[in-house]
This record gives sequence, structure tokens and C-alpha cells, in this order.
Amino acid sequence: MTMSGAMNQADKPETGIRLTEAQLRARRARSIAIALALGAFVIVIFVVTLVKLGGNVLTRPM
Repeated sequence: MTMSGAMNQADKPETGIRLTEAQLRARRARSIAIALALGAFVIVIFVVTLVKLGGNVLTRPM
């Protein structure tokens, strides 16, 4: 890409969808809810794995 090609792209106006503040807050709230749900799922799977394997899984001989 030449220098003039880079300048032409910088001169273009932004195109696309602009989200309102309310939409950005809703997106952030959804993202946090999904992250918390995923974290809870991982913890549940970990606990179920420990219960199924038993408490002695961490004290095995090396």
C-alpha cells in the first residue's frame, strides 16, 4: 500500500451503525451476565468432577 492509499482510507468518513448510550449499557450488561453464567457453569462442572472422582484425587502418589 502506498502512502497516498493510506491517506485515502484515513479521509473516509465512518460508516456503520452507531449505538446509543442505552444500547451500549445494555450490551455491557448482557456481556457481564454471560460472563457470570459461564463462570458459574465452569465452577459447577469443577465441583461435579471433584465429587465424582472423590476427595482423594488430590492425594494420589506421584
